[in-house]
Amino acid sequence: MTLEPCSWTYLDGCLIPQQLASLSADNHAINFGTAAFEAFRLYYTPNNSKILGINFHLNRLQVSMLSLGLSCIEPEEITQALWQTINQNNLQQGYLRLLVYPNGNCLGLDPSQHRSAALILAWRTQNSGFLTPLTLGISHIRRPSAGSTLSRAKISGLYAIEAAAHRLAKSQGFDDALILNPDGTICEMTGANIFLVKDSILYTPILPQSIDGVTRRLVIELASTMSIPVKEVPLPLGDLLIADEVFVTGTYHGIRPVSAVAGQLFNNKIPGPITQQLQERFQKMLDNPEDVMASRWLTGLILEKSTSKPVPQLRYQIRPAQLTDVSALVLSISSLIAELRGVSEIQLPTESTEVCQRIIQGHSSGAIFIAHLEQEDHSILGLITLTVQEAIHVGGTYGLIQELWVHPAYRNQTIGENLIRSVEMYCRQQGLSQIEVGLPNFSFHNFSSTHHFYQKSGFLDSGSRMRKMLK
Repeated sequence: MTLEPCSWTYLDGCLIPQQLASLSADNHAINFGTAAFEAFRLYYTPNNSKILGINFHLNRLQVSMLSLGLSCIEPEEITQALWQTINQNNLQQGYLRLLVYPNGNCLGLDPSQHRSAALILAWRTQNSGFLTPLTLGISHIRRPSAGSTLSRAKISGLYAIEAAAHRLAKSQGFDDALILNPDGTICEMTGANIFLVKDSILYTPILPQSIDGVTRRLVIELASTMSIPVKEVPLPLGDLLIADEVFVTGTYHGIRPVSAVAGQLFNNKIPGPITQQLQERFQKMLDNPEDVMASRWLTGLILEKSTSKPVPQLRYQIRPAQLTDVSALVLSISSLIAELRGVSEIQLPTESTEVCQRIIQGHSSGAIFIAHLEQEDHSILGLITLTVQEAIHVGGTYGLIQELWVHPAYRNQTIGENLIRSVEMYCRQQGLSQIEVGLPNFSFHNFSSTHHFYQKSGFLDSGSRMRKMLK
């Protein structure tokens, strides 16, 4: 399955260009692995796009957050953030990865001292078919015993075990690794649950020795509707090697057959008959909106029944300005000043070009970001310029928005909001605690809409300026 990175990332309440999304180097989760982790699959169905098993994922996420002591983010907020990310990326089918992390530094081990924040990355998938068979090596790296870890939680730090086992298996020529429990019984494949079939009976390791996978739950339910017996039991490694069929399940893998373990090939047809039946039953659920399992396992956007015609979404990107943008930047800023003064055009000082160059080159403290069409790198749809100021009343430095302009033909397309988010991210990276913007005078005919725009973006009135404190 090919994963194509999407342009927009959800980070702590904002949708920002993926290349601008970052966390501080001293972030608690980066240093201690204290993020709760979930992954979601978005499938395209005849009744619009649906997320598979979202309620099961969110329930498990709550367990993970509680296990770590993270301050809770409500499921409704996570659901809204997922659909915002899906819609902003115009995603019909794909893979989404969520981290809920403590938004604070690593000076103390306790993550509960910090506010929790969410990060959502998205990838576009080209098809929803089942993946090709896997070969598995047997890892010498064991999963810690269920009593010694947070066995029901999905935590980013625990994936170091999976990553090490996966790397070693790949270096030995296998697709992935089979991980065992300390007693030698079967645990799981890295990042996925495992099933084996023997004499038409489906076996899978008992919980909590392996993760309580969402797709694992789905397969067990599907099997029950098909009268396929399922046994959850401790599984010795020998049982796997003499199995009739083996397959893995997971959000990324779906239902995926295994063709060999430790170099031993399974001689039966791949996928085996039980595996294939389960794959077909899974596909039937995706293809038929009236399927009894679809209402339980597939969740779409609540507003998807609206009959209104969708508005084509402008595809644009935001990036830091480059020296090749200087001429267009100066021209765009002159258009902004002319609009503010109510004249048809205005000529900026010749020194404006040099000031622009100094900011871009880092010789003056500040930043410039531009929005451009995805396929036209130098077509400026909007811009924002920010300088770093020092003031006694602030007790240090702060960011001051000097110019914010969006081409009249592209207003009300979220460009202004995302330009604001870009400078907020820049200010956080620079350690600035607040941003200010000067307001146009009341004779400017668009003053009220400008004032309302900044209010919506979180700015508060402060005399002749508006101010936003950064968390």
